[in-house]
Amino acid sequence: MSAKSLRLDPVGLGFITLTSTLVIQLFHNVEHVIQMFQKYAWHLNRFPGLLGLWFDFELVHFLYSLALWVALLATIILYRRNPGIWRESQAAALALQFALWFQGYHVLEHSVRIWQYFGLGMLSPTPGILGNFFPILELHFWFNSIVTTALIIAYIGFRPWWRTGKTPYLNPQISS
Repeated sequence: MSAKSLRLDPVGLGFITLTSTLVIQLFHNVEHVIQMFQKYAWHLNRFPGLLGLWFDFELVHFLYSLALWVALLATIILYRRNPGIWRESQAAALALQFALWFQGYHVLEHSVRIWQYFGLGMLSPTPGILGNFFPILELHFWFNSIVTTALIIAYIGFRPWWRTGKTPYLNPQISS
């Protein structure tokens, strides 16, 4: 499928946008689950996850959180500008909107952490806001688990892979 045909096909673009956002966030959440295993089950001294040895930097965490927020925003804009591209579901719409707002707070946390790291010269990991009150590893595990759960609810509710067979993108029986 070409970029031009995706531009003309909001159903296909919506499917790719929501699906890729969910898949990337699922992988990111697996990173946090592995960190929890490294700490609590395997009793390691460091908890880098799978890719943390190469990507565990404040700027990377900030940029990922911001990119996820932008992907959620793009998904909501696409959904609102193209009513009917997905199955109607108030629960899914609320879950997607909740994910956007919750991830927005997560971006704020990482913005504060970036300021603490570069502006104040604090050593990584910086606490952010809530990290002053809760352990950082566990806090970000829960941040990501909550966003992931909301995305799963939205994905299941919207069913972006299925749209009553009225679109050639999802039903090859219909010619364009």
